[in-house]
Amino acid sequence: MFKINNTNKGVKAFLGGFKAEDLSAKIEACKDGNCSCNCDPQMMQKITSIEVNSEENGASITIDGDVNAQELEPMMRECLL
Repeated sequence: MFKINNTNKGVKAFLGGFKAEDLSAKIEACKDGNCSCNCDPQMMQKITSIEVNSEENGASITIDGDVNAQELEPMMRECLL
């Protein structure tokens, strides 16, 4: 399960069946530009913070910055799922 919504400060996503530690490692690789997916460096520059938390059935990601769900969803699907 993958749900993504806009917030007043950016985007919040829920990824069912994933561990926060695994997602954090993938996100760090994208931040560093060392990921194997097609991360957009310009998109990463718009992000001010990324927080990953464990949830009961997966993990949530809160992304603050000048981003929205429509532009982040394709990148997140490719890089994280």
